[in-house]
Amino acid sequence: MLRFRAARAMAVVAAAALLVAGCTTGPGLAKSHSTRRTVQAGAEAGSTDPSTKSSAQPGKPVDPAFAAERLRLVNPCALIDKDLLQTVGTPSKYTSSNYTRCSNYMKDKAGKTLNVTVDIGYSLTSLDVKNATKQVAGLKSSEQKLSSSCFVTAVTQESPAQAVRIQLSTGTGDQAVAEPCEPGRKVLEGAVRKLRGNPQKYTPPKGSPVEVDPCTIVDKATLAPVLGASPRSLAFGLHQCSWTGQSAQMQIEFKTARIPKDGKFDSNSAEVDLGGGAKGYQVLKDGPFPTCELIVVRTKDGSDAGEIVEFQVGASKDKQLDRCQAAQAFAKAVLPSLPAA
Repeated sequence: MLRFRAARAMAVVAAAALLVAGCTTGPGLAKSHSTRRTVQAGAEAGSTDPSTKSSAQPGKPVDPAFAAERLRLVNPCALIDKDLLQTVGTPSKYTSSNYTRCSNYMKDKAGKTLNVTVDIGYSLTSLDVKNATKQVAGLKSSEQKLSSSCFVTAVTQESPAQAVRIQLSTGTGDQAVAEPCEPGRKVLEGAVRKLRGNPQKYTPPKGSPVEVDPCTIVDKATLAPVLGASPRSLAFGLHQCSWTGQSAQMQIEFKTARIPKDGKFDSNSAEVDLGGGAKGYQVLKDGPFPTCELIVVRTKDGSDAGEIVEFQVGASKDKQLDRCQAAQAFAKAVLPSLPAA
């Protein structure tokens, strides 16, 4: 696994504006409602045997409601709204650290700790899909129970594999919930039903990259100088894509973030001119796989909450490559294709 392939648990500091409904959005992303979809009768009935061979096509979701272009705009906090969470306890405030994740640190009906986190567009492995032998809301599902938490997953696409995932975590001692998977299943079922209906969506501000498919916005000519003619691509979630080849890797990710007053996301960052009025902040991180990280701000609101694009170029230590120069070329090639700020 190459060094900078981001784990989903990567912390992203985000300041999110509260929605009228009490849910948070990504910075500057207001709520809206999509045209109501009609769910066909029996759409969730299906076979109760999750081992039945899937009819899903490669690159296609198991239901159009779970298409990536639709999920990118869904506000995850609205999927676990208070009406749903009240069926398992007493909701508190919502927090959102990125476009597709939302948490509520609440109590169950007995007053014990019951923290709920939902992720949409969550990347799975083929083994995860194979192990999805249960069923929730007509979808293949799996559960992983740990000492004080439970992860309940519903597969929304099989190739590449993605899911809606609920994480239920509890306290310890007298604050522990004996069976966190049970409320997890209930919340996941409610979230899936909301996704199939009319989920609350973001209204992106000017310049927001939230709707962009990161894997299709980068062409082979941009990758070739660093990775060669046939790099391998890998999508992670809905807003990150990486390419690997010839002892090197390139990655692009769209994120929500708190925008520093001085623009420096790292104390060692240096400002660089990317042309056309655009500027970025780069830092070279050493190690066994030295990597240049280049951040470009796309949106920022009055509270300094915003959205960024992060470009990364890394290579094995013995590869002769000016990583930051390559990262700048990467950014210059991609920025003109993003929504105008």
